Amino acid sequence: MISQSQQYQQQQQQQQQLQHAFYDVDSLIKDSLTHSTSIQTGHNATFIDNLLTKNIADNNGPVADITVILQCSDKEMSNIKTQIQSVLAQSVQPKQIWILCRSNKPKKTLEAKFGIHSTAYKDRVKVKIIPYDEHNLFSSSSSSSVMLVRDAPWMLLQTLTIPTAYIWILEPDAIPKSEYLYYTYGLMNTKEYKHSMIGYDTSLFSSKNTPPPHVTQCLRSSQIGKSRPVDMIHSSWLLRTSWLRSLQADSSRISASQLPLGYFISNTLRYRAGITSVVIPSSTKLLLSSACQRWLQSGGPSHILDSVYPNVAEQELMYQETPSSRVAVLLNGPDHAIALLPLMCSLFNNKQHNVHLILTNGLTHRALQDTLDQNHCANSRRAMIHDLTLAYNSGVYYDDNGGTAEQETAYITPIANLIRFIQPDVLIHLKAPNTFTYRSVKSLAELHGITSIGLPAKDVQHALWIADLSVKALTHWHDVKIDLAVITDKRPRSLSRLLDSINHAHYFGDENVELAIHMEQSADRETQTLAQSFSFKHGDKKVRHRVRKGGLLPAIVESWYPSNDDNYGVLLEDDIELSPFFYSWSKYNILKYRYESESAHSHIYGVSLYSPRNLELKPEGRRPFNPEPVLEQGGYSNRAPYATQIPCSWGAVYFPEHWREFHTYVTERVAKEEKYTKGYYNITVPGSRSERWSKSWKKYFIELVYLRAYVMVYPNFENFESFSTNHLEYGTHVKLKNNGRAQSKVDQFLVPLMQQDSILTQLPDHHLPDFEHLPIMDLWGRLRTLSELDRVGSQWHTKVSNCKRNPAGVFDAKDILCPFPPNVARSKKKDITK
Repeated sequence: MISQSQQYQQQQQQQQQLQHAFYDVDSLIKDSLTHSTSIQTGHNATFIDNLLTKNIADNNGPVADITVILQCSDKEMSNIKTQIQSVLAQSVQPKQIWILCRSNKPKKTLEAKFGIHSTAYKDRVKVKIIPYDEHNLFSSSSSSSVMLVRDAPWMLLQTLTIPTAYIWILEPDAIPKSEYLYYTYGLMNTKEYKHSMIGYDTSLFSSKNTPPPHVTQCLRSSQIGKSRPVDMIHSSWLLRTSWLRSLQADSSRISASQLPLGYFISNTLRYRAGITSVVIPSSTKLLLSSACQRWLQSGGPSHILDSVYPNVAEQELMYQETPSSRVAVLLNGPDHAIALLPLMCSLFNNKQHNVHLILTNGLTHRALQDTLDQNHCANSRRAMIHDLTLAYNSGVYYDDNGGTAEQETAYITPIANLIRFIQPDVLIHLKAPNTFTYRSVKSLAELHGITSIGLPAKDVQHALWIADLSVKALTHWHDVKIDLAVITDKRPRSLSRLLDSINHAHYFGDENVELAIHMEQSADRETQTLAQSFSFKHGDKKVRHRVRKGGLLPAIVESWYPSNDDNYGVLLEDDIELSPFFYSWSKYNILKYRYESESAHSHIYGVSLYSPRNLELKPEGRRPFNPEPVLEQGGYSNRAPYATQIPCSWGAVYFPEHWREFHTYVTERVAKEEKYTKGYYNITVPGSRSERWSKSWKKYFIELVYLRAYVMVYPNFENFESFSTNHLEYGTHVKLKNNGRAQSKVDQFLVPLMQQDSILTQLPDHHLPDFEHLPIMDLWGRLRTLSELDRVGSQWHTKVSNCKRNPAGVFDAKDILCPFPPNVARSKKKDITK
């Protein structure tokens, strides 16, 4: 076992790793997203020239705080002199030039051939020649037509300290024109382009989600009318020196070393530091040659470019996504993809969701797409797929249980940065609480206000209803707290059956479920022992024992009270048994009707787990009830769930505001009746058999819902299949006859439990209807509209209360508990007489 101190140390260490991994660049990222959006509208050449004229006049002199980095070898000597001359010819001069040479031989050649000294060149720009040992870097030089990361010693030699605010890197073949720095440095000092890297020879890639071959388009500044973001800048890069930290952090990766340098710089700065690469329109040719065209002619981007963060085309698609509709699914390896496959396919079918799939730990885009196609996963092309496997760990599997701190940080950092960039409202992943990745992603989500839904693998196939819910509802996933209140007396076998069914339900990784066992004063020793010894596997357990016989009314009403408006109570007498999917039905309904609809929030007071075979409130007594013909007559599907005013006492979820209102109501009603006898209040429900129930809490609840037009949602599956059933065992409301109860009476109440998950398959159109389309019935099983129920309640209110009726959503019973003066006077006289 791990001690609390060890757990604390682990948490502290993890937090330090997270802080190291997640650079504090949130404000930069947010700024750059806003900036990128504005750049998409584009600035033409005239606008840019005006920007430059104003900026140069206001801020800049002829010398800029820039260090130029050139690179040479024996083969590249012919270009160095041309490059030096082009740098010195700039209308805005840099402060110094550094020339990186492989060994001392090129250094001596440069000094001898061009008269370059280590202090100054022609008394104008300081020059420094720095030899480096290529054996300390990645071996082998590139034979590609474009420079790779492994060929860039200025980035790999992290001991170099740049003394200026800017660094200008030129590939050996890059020859800038004299106005290059005027444009580039000038624009980077404007508010419009301060979070941008400026380019003139650039590439734009097509979305990786389009069928191959993926297209690369070359964009030169002389060929465009307006500025726009691009994926890659070729040949020449002017950077703020502060950006080097982001580049050097990723450059040591083996997979990064294989990337084209320009692509790596643009891609890394975009996702590490929120810096956008932008091509600028200009009639002036600022670079002599087009490296992009040469690159395309030699083969262009490799498959590696299809496996990194979203490119610009995909980023633009993200800008078009509906706000608050983004769902990310983290697939940490092939096993996670297989486990989450049914939920992913369901998410694709909901067009309200913009789905982003993040692939890591050996899972590649191609392998996932093949799996989706083989399983006939419709609409999978709607998803945006982000393959981090090839980009960051070369397809190598990561041991999530035994890595070093450095390995863990290197593995989690790209995941963290991508999640922060996508900024999903909801992140779905498998729950693996003992792994570093799970803990880190959960911490990241909490840090950035993302709703992280970690599902146990065994529960995923029963959580497909998640895809039916709006992102708005799903963001409340962890807000929902469901308490289970069990009321028992001296039926240990019944209690054992109920508790066993509670433990075997699916809870979808929720850890805030609370079980409270309430024992009556007369509970026998066996019942007490069972309650104390029972181990609840899914949350906290509490046991309470009454010291005075209370009866069923206080036993039920006092068994649960909401702690806040996101707290829900499942009330269970001990002769109830639950389906393994009772929690699934409960949470699905709660998220659907509590967090998606304002009108439902006011009127729905709970969700029944039980499907009744009888109507109990008709004056002539209990009568068989089948909702199918009623629904069909009203034009609804015979399998449609429905809402009715009738409260369920055989397994149901009650909502917080309505239950608090009921508490106020029943407390006052009982207190006044005990003190003044009946008649103090004039509250009745006309035509309801519940008026005869002197000991039932439901009598009072029925009064409240009748006057308020409140309703409860009921399941309506085939053959009355339910999420709870009542075994109708001996108790307060069930009395034994001389020869026991007839089986026919038990059959009136016993309904089959749902043992195979068929919630979505049986629901019409495979989802819960919106509240506006939910069939509604009154206390007697007749179809009504909500407005009709409200009108009836409003009219009856005038006959039972002396106060004006509250509008919907107030949840205050005081307007009902307002007796007429003659009743008060008459009741007090009776009390005095007594």
